[in-house]
Amino acid sequence: MQGYLSISDFAKLRNVNPKSLRYYERIGALIPAYTDPETGYRYYALEQLVEMDMILMCLELNIPLRDAEQYRQPDQTLDIRHLLQDGQQKALEKLAHLRNTMQQMEEALRRIEENQRYQQHQGVYRRHLRQRLILQEPFTPSGGELEFKQSSTKIFLHGQSLGLLPAFTFPIGLIARRQDGRIDTDIFLEVLQQKEGITNLEVLPEGDYLCQQKPAQALEHVDALISDYFIQHPQANQVIITNLTAAHFDLKGPLLELQEQI
Repeated sequence: MQGYLSISDFAKLRNVNPKSLRYYERIGALIPAYTDPETGYRYYALEQLVEMDMILMCLELNIPLRDAEQYRQPDQTLDIRHLLQDGQQKALEKLAHLRNTMQQMEEALRRIEENQRYQQHQGVYRRHLRQRLILQEPFTPSGGELEFKQSSTKIFLHGQSLGLLPAFTFPIGLIARRQDGRIDTDIFLEVLQQKEGITNLEVLPEGDYLCQQKPAQALEHVDALISDYFIQHPQANQVIITNLTAAHFDLKGPLLELQEQI
């Protein structure tokens, strides 16, 4: 029809599928400007590209199309300012999420490259470790691997609820401290950024550490792993047990690295 665009021509202007336009019509998001009563053919006005752009923006920003009606006035005109303001806010949130993801990936790649030098290392070796920021909670070693897995899930969810950004490689480990004949153990989640108002974060200092590796299966008897270490190292007051991030994922689990600061 003169002055209108067919459904296929209108779809081409924004590179969408005509089936999508029919769906938008069904849910009331984009009604054709004219429908031929005899043929049922649908036609769109060029001005409706503004509405089409609104729909595409909603899709890009994960705004449900059924909620798009909030941007229409009672007379069905579009509140473009409201849409753009909400879109700007959601775009900023999306950008912040992407920045966090990039930070996680960069840190994971750095660890993989650094750990590559120590893979399958035999005996005790010395390495320099950067400062690490951790969220920690008490842990009961006698519960073995099952207790470790349950506590790992718990502390990971706790970190998420606090808005902390964990390292991409899921670095959950244990810290065992010996004092006055007693051994206290905490489970920890390493995070990449400090957040105000969170008081139970601790810093593992940068420095040189004496390290040795154990198979992942050693977590089946965590209490024995810790007690044996202190028996074999009578001068040690603390040992950190964490995973050794590798370039390839092993279904048997990553190697463990026991770290004692010098």
